[in-house]
Amino acid sequence: MRIRRLALVALFAVSLLSLVGASNPPPVVAETVPYMAASESYYRLDTENGRMSVRIHAEYENVSGKDLAAIPVFILPGAENVVVKQGDTTLSTAVTAGNEAQAVAGRAVATLPTPLKPKYRTTLDATYDVPPRTGGEHMQLEPGIIETVFIGQGPGSFVLVDVPEHGDNYLDPGCLKASDQPGDVKAGGLVRWVCGDVNLIAINSDDPDVTGRCAAMDDKCRQRVDIAVFSAYVMSITDLSKSAKLEADVTMPSGKVVKMELKYFRRDSAWAEKQFAIAKGSFPRLEQVFGFPYPHDTLLMRQSHHIENFGAAGLAFNNGGEVLLATDTGVDEEVTVHELAHQWATYKHFESSFMVEGLAEYAMRVLAPEFGIPVRDWGWQAFPFKEPLSTWTNSLSGLITQYFYGRSGAFWFAYESAVGGRENMTLVLGRMDDEEALWPLDAGWFMDQGEWVSGKDLDSVFMEWVYNPVTAQQLLADRRAAHTLVRELQSRAAAMGVYGMPSDIYDNLLAWVFDPVAGQVAKANKVLDSYAEVVQMSTEAGLGTPDGVSQTWGKKRVSDTAVVVEEQRQAILAILSATTDLESAADDSTAKQKLAEAREKYSAGDYAGAKAAAAGGITAAYNEVAAGKMIEIAKEKQKSFSPNFFGRIGMFFTDPDGDLAQAEEAYASGDGTKALELARGAYDSWDGATLRGIQRLAMGAGAMCLLTFLVWFLLHKLEGPSAAPRKVGQGHYLEESTERRSSWRDWENTQ
Repeated sequence: MRIRRLALVALFAVSLLSLVGASNPPPVVAETVPYMAASESYYRLDTENGRMSVRIHAEYENVSGKDLAAIPVFILPGAENVVVKQGDTTLSTAVTAGNEAQAVAGRAVATLPTPLKPKYRTTLDATYDVPPRTGGEHMQLEPGIIETVFIGQGPGSFVLVDVPEHGDNYLDPGCLKASDQPGDVKAGGLVRWVCGDVNLIAINSDDPDVTGRCAAMDDKCRQRVDIAVFSAYVMSITDLSKSAKLEADVTMPSGKVVKMELKYFRRDSAWAEKQFAIAKGSFPRLEQVFGFPYPHDTLLMRQSHHIENFGAAGLAFNNGGEVLLATDTGVDEEVTVHELAHQWATYKHFESSFMVEGLAEYAMRVLAPEFGIPVRDWGWQAFPFKEPLSTWTNSLSGLITQYFYGRSGAFWFAYESAVGGRENMTLVLGRMDDEEALWPLDAGWFMDQGEWVSGKDLDSVFMEWVYNPVTAQQLLADRRAAHTLVRELQSRAAAMGVYGMPSDIYDNLLAWVFDPVAGQVAKANKVLDSYAEVVQMSTEAGLGTPDGVSQTWGKKRVSDTAVVVEEQRQAILAILSATTDLESAADDSTAKQKLAEAREKYSAGDYAGAKAAAAGGITAAYNEVAAGKMIEIAKEKQKSFSPNFFGRIGMFFTDPDGDLAQAEEAYASGDGTKALELARGAYDSWDGATLRGIQRLAMGAGAMCLLTFLVWFLLHKLEGPSAAPRKVGQGHYLEESTERRSSWRDWENTQ
């Protein structure tokens, strides 16, 4: 059973029809008490000696409408040294022992010195001890190991448990390590855990906001939905020879090695060994059933005696990699495989519970014959109603357990048959993790993928099981019309060697937005018309039919494919033109090499590259002719060059003779482009020598002027401004004198 957030009320509604066996009687509850309470029960475990000490602090408000003479405090069976106080006053207490075998809590009924009036409040504090005890149904305390249930005071409770830090400690999910660790707890070598409304906390374990607030004891995390006084279970071991844990490395079909672990209560070792063997065998097979790899590196299974009291045989948590299992439910093997299947079928994958629970049921029942697991008959067909699966959303509320699990599981076998069998079913399930952006997947996704994998129409099976036949009729008709158009388009494209579906059409079909599809298909058909013309051109040109367009068709939009088709057309024309223009070129020329490169790129589907290479071939041919003429012109310039004063300056840092020599070598090797560039550079060096010389001299003169100005400016700053003398009577002053003041030049003149 997989419980999602806020679905817990439904869990209690179906508890009478739960998976738990009749050997577990319901716990004592506090629903009829005449008060409201807010309480904290503190348990300190002395695991070394197999003992516990308990302290309770509770505030009660009388809501009965009459005076209360006494208030019961719930205590564990086997409690000793029970003391209840109101302030500093020790109250007279009548202790009733609990019954562990029947899961009945004990009571310490404290008589109040003054009856509590209606709407008044009082605070009680209680303490007691629990000595070692063995062989109990829910409590086993012996030196080195403690396995026990905890008791709070019902709704409004927090249970706080201090366990040895060095021990192997396991508390039921829903108990969190407290964010505030008191000094006396740390000094005692202990760690404090907080257990509030453990079921609601457990099913929100992947929400850091919830877990953070509850670890800090936010009042909203107090026990409230759960009306039982039994709150949680703990296993604390300091004698490691008594530890209860099974481990194995399981190799998955994908090749990943998963570390599998089962933590359990020692008294249930036979149960644990059986469940662990089933888990090791079925877990790799589940990966094959679902068709995509297990997403985690570890799998932790934990036994719980707590969840079975509330009608749950197992829980798989939303963040994955963790499973909680009840004990002796009568269907333990079935539940184990079902919960393991939830590692693939999770609420992050699906938006509706019939997919989450139904697929887990499907996977379990597929594997049950292989592992000899007997499975129950839910008998869901006997119920006098037929609820469309799409109306179930994410809550079990209002649905009877047998009907819910039976019908949701049965649908997937009907779906498997409709898509053509188990092989196609696995192909569909294997696509679940292909596009994470689509999560959570809806029923329409399965209808689409099933049709694309199988090629069959699934209207009838989805109308029968999933959708309301009245409200969904027009939508499914619109869908079928759109899918028919697309299927015809795909058939035509496939006949031309083009497979897949343009992404913009795929996106609309997947989003069930059908209005634009007809226009997109018409546009796509025009693209195929153009492509047919291009294929004919390519064949006539002896270029074959490369797959560039087919690669684009199934991955990009229709408009993107249209661009590729036009690029292919332009590439063909460029190659044909270059072939004609280069007909007389030498086979080993650069131009012919470029033409060969263009054909290679075309064959590889690189149409833009093919067009550029073909153009490059023509350019290379033109450059080869131009290079020969440019070399002759440069040689004439070399002969006639006679530099003047400015020309000699302009020839500094140039080597036109070397450039011309390299140009002739490049021309001889057939590289006309390089030869043209070098010859043009040599010519320009000689032709522009005088102008460069003038420019360089002008730049030099400018630099000298700037340097002269900087020297003058520096000397001026060093001399500094002359200070005007002050007159007598105007503060600090210099006497008026005709004597000249010294300056830095006086020192210079003495040298």
